[in-house]
Amino acid sequence: MNLLLKKTLQMKKALVVDDAEANRIVIGAIVEKFGLAVDYAEDGDEAVHKFASLTPDIVFIDQIMPRKNGSDAIKQMKLITPNFTAILMSALTNTEDIKKIVDSCGADEFLPKPISQTVIADVLKKYHIIE
Repeated sequence: MNLLLKKTLQMKKALVVDDAEANRIVIGAIVEKFGLAVDYAEDGDEAVHKFASLTPDIVFIDQIMPRKNGSDAIKQMKLITPNFTAILMSALTNTEDIKKIVDSCGADEFLPKPISQTVIADVLKKYHIIE
């Protein structure tokens, strides 16, 4: 196996899910800076479909999206492969609602939008995605 292919196979993978293209691009670009292979989805339905074939190490997913919200998508992903890191994102500010949503879907963490490079780096380190 050539070295490039071997390195690609060993790369950690991330799935970035948001109905807003600008958010997908920004978060994906930050995640790529840390050496992860990144794929994208526009809504929860597409995310579940891609998740099944990609088996990413970490998923950054928006809560409020058309067709299927982030928490419902996480529930379905956890049925496919329970051992991945699910990061739910939103501009929601009600901490009680956020806690209920996170607890009900099995997300590992909630990040309020907008999300900085520093916060993403901290999350990737916390969940041992990067060193």
